[in-house]
Amino acid sequence: MDAIDCVHALESKLAQELDGEQTKWLADFKSLCGRKIENLGDLAMSGRRRHDKAISQYSVALSLDPANAPALFLKRSKARAEMGLWKDALSDANEVITRDPSSPLGYESKHIALCGAGCNGDAIVVFETMLSKMSLSSNPEIRERSRQYVDPAQIEATIRGAIQNAIRESPPILINTHTGRLLDKSGQASSFESEPIFHELVSSMTIDIDHARIEHEVAQHYRYAMFSHKWKDNEPLFEEVIHIVVYDLEQSLTHHKLQMFCKTVRDAGLHWAWSDTCCINKADPSVLQEALVSMFQWYQASAMTLILLCDVSSPSLRGDLMGSIWNTRTWTFQEYHASKMVRFYNKDWTLYRNIDIPNHKESPEIISEMEVATGVSARALMALRPGLEDIREKLRLASTRQTTRIEDAAYSLLGIFSLSLPAVYGEGDKALGRLLSQLLTSSGDTSILAWTGKSGSFNSCLPAKIAVFNQLPTSHILRAITSAEVEVITAGLRASSVNLSLVTTLYDRLNELRIPLFAGKRMTLPCIAFKLGPLSVSRGKSERAFRAQTAALGIVEIKTEEDLSRLDSLYLVHPWIDFLLDRQPVGSVIKTIPEDAADQSSVTDEFRSLARSPDIASGVSQTRTARFASRFGPPLLKTQHLFGPLRL
Repeated sequence: MDAIDCVHALESKLAQELDGEQTKWLADFKSLCGRKIENLGDLAMSGRRRHDKAISQYSVALSLDPANAPALFLKRSKARAEMGLWKDALSDANEVITRDPSSPLGYESKHIALCGAGCNGDAIVVFETMLSKMSLSSNPEIRERSRQYVDPAQIEATIRGAIQNAIRESPPILINTHTGRLLDKSGQASSFESEPIFHELVSSMTIDIDHARIEHEVAQHYRYAMFSHKWKDNEPLFEEVIHIVVYDLEQSLTHHKLQMFCKTVRDAGLHWAWSDTCCINKADPSVLQEALVSMFQWYQASAMTLILLCDVSSPSLRGDLMGSIWNTRTWTFQEYHASKMVRFYNKDWTLYRNIDIPNHKESPEIISEMEVATGVSARALMALRPGLEDIREKLRLASTRQTTRIEDAAYSLLGIFSLSLPAVYGEGDKALGRLLSQLLTSSGDTSILAWTGKSGSFNSCLPAKIAVFNQLPTSHILRAITSAEVEVITAGLRASSVNLSLVTTLYDRLNELRIPLFAGKRMTLPCIAFKLGPLSVSRGKSERAFRAQTAALGIVEIKTEEDLSRLDSLYLVHPWIDFLLDRQPVGSVIKTIPEDAADQSSVTDEFRSLARSPDIASGVSQTRTARFASRFGPPLLKTQHLFGPLRL
């Protein structure tokens, strides 16, 4: 630097003494020195990456060779950007643009500096200007250079596609926890474009679109939290909140509850929240229907569910969760079960029992209380999946809970059974009947019919209240038979008086029975009928107990308020369970008759006596015969029975 200072001092001293030719010589000498120093700067940048040294050398070169200023400012801007000196890099880029407005290279450097400084919105504008100037350049190399860049419009289209994928299965209405506004899908999608991350993604992918990063950032932004709570009077509804910011609602207990929910979600780092009070337009039947069917999936896909125990004060103690009213509500059953991550809060929005872990489903204290509250082990509860498996267990878990509206006993279970059912508020217990009829038709699970209590108005074979499923049904599924047992049984059957032809005929006839189903309100049910012998009766306080002998089942007892002794003949009709055929598939039945039809003769006409069964084909598997015979035993196999579809 001392040598450079000497050159400048000499130039200043001799400026008035030198003639034109000598002045030109001095200028050329300075330019030559500047180029040499510029080369040293280039070496510093390309060699050991000494950016600080390069910046110093480019600065010296600028003082010696002003005519080369655009190139030197461009290089110094790059070196300063490499060091994160974004303000200085931006200043140099602006100098390039000032000196050569038509060149796209200054805009290129300015875009880099603006991106580094976090001014991504401005960076996108500058980048678009750069592409425009590149396309208009007379230099073919610069025009070719533009091909390496991605048009921001293409990046934005990719981001918008990722947004649509991210919000496709989320609730149609969500609360933006930062603005406090309710937004539909359109509002949710457009809100992302006002976020800094949107401009950062666009401005940072000018060379290559990083699809994985876009999908990750978009998915992170659209994570949402769900609310599980006990409704109270005067909850803020959709028509009230849609026109106002949640945080500006008038002061009330229910408004405070919603505001605290949104603030807690926001503090957890989530942009979106959903509450069943204000995020469903219940005045629109189609919107309500979608919510009832989809709610389980919404909870399942949420980032977390906040559960408010409105009757638990701080400090909360062991057992408060078990005794909370939250644990008695039907809707909260599916909300807890569907959610992957939950956090319980006392009524003052402090954590339940001060358990400060991300997921309370992983807390031994919470698990213990929920096991007691539900009567199911945590492992068994977690094993339950949406769909038609474990129907009876799911009905039992729901049977102890209450709803404000009768219909919700059915509608709250649509998600856990993966069923769709039109919502008709005002239909009363018919909603439960419709749910159970669809379950029976879809699954063939006749344990749905194993209950005692008051019949519902939909069909006399289905209950009026879900509480009846708290009864434990008798298990009809016998244990599996080992191969060794099959051989013993087969040998025994050969030596016994059991008619093997009759056994296999019975098997085939039962295998032809159809699965149970409902068509409208009418049920078709495959059954076996056992004729009852003479009745004996004993009287209780409110009912009679009738006893009768059957050839296959021995003595059966029937308790009822009806007087069965006035009937000429009785049959014990039992649903046939196809699992007893080693889970052999059966078909389906379409034909039905009205439940209240006066002429029921067609029912008994279709019950065939085994004595009239056609001969079976030769070669029937003895293994099948042995397995079937072992399940029922000789008393049943030696007896003639009526069997067929019963229409109720």
